[in-house]
Amino acid sequence: MNNLKDEVNINKLYGKGCSLSKESFLKEYSIKESGLSTDEANNLFNKYGLNEVKQSKPKKWYHYFFGSLFSPFNSILLGIACILFYTDVYLPETPSYANIIVIGILVISSTLLEFFEEYHSNKAAQKLKELVATTTTVIRDGKEQIIPINQIVLGDIVILSAGSLIPADLRVIESKDLYVGQSSLTGESDAVKKSVELDIDSSELDSISDLNNICFMGTNVISRKCKMCCNKNCR
Repeated sequence: MNNLKDEVNINKLYGKGCSLSKESFLKEYSIKESGLSTDEANNLFNKYGLNEVKQSKPKKWYHYFFGSLFSPFNSILLGIACILFYTDVYLPETPSYANIIVIGILVISSTLLEFFEEYHSNKAAQKLKELVATTTTVIRDGKEQIIPINQIVLGDIVILSAGSLIPADLRVIESKDLYVGQSSLTGESDAVKKSVELDIDSSELDSISDLNNICFMGTNVISRKCKMCCNKNCR
């Protein structure tokens, strides 16, 4: 927790959004409790893009190949091959390539086996990830709609209930006895109670555990139904 505190300025990131009262928050960010219209959501989506964590580009096939070629086992074999080249080829009057050829076959076999195994397993994992479409409920055009999590936009009103995955950093705007599991983020084993208003002065914010009216992406609702507003995400 201390490391997280050192790396993230809690007050700078969340101080203003969480310190405002519900009414002031909605007015400050021009948020309607009736939700966005489809046109508004599309405009924001085109402006900001997908609601997802930016990831590094997928590795190309040659990254896997060279990683397999220079694995620890192959590196030892290649080192032995260099020594054998000196002792069996360079020094003798009659060069002998037999041992080097054997080692070369071992290196090629090991490289190809590891390459195909790792390459195909990573491709399969990527395809499986793409097939898993997590959804959430938002209010669009005045009614509840189920959409993919990555299509949430700023200003969306999100409806969550027990068991729901929290799809972005959300400000609580309506709840009663709402409890959220934050163990994946803070290490806290007990469910954390969330409410509409901040319990302490924003100047006293010390860690994300103090943000009792903000729910964080990747955590989950333990109990009760609630209404939240998306005012931060991972774009």
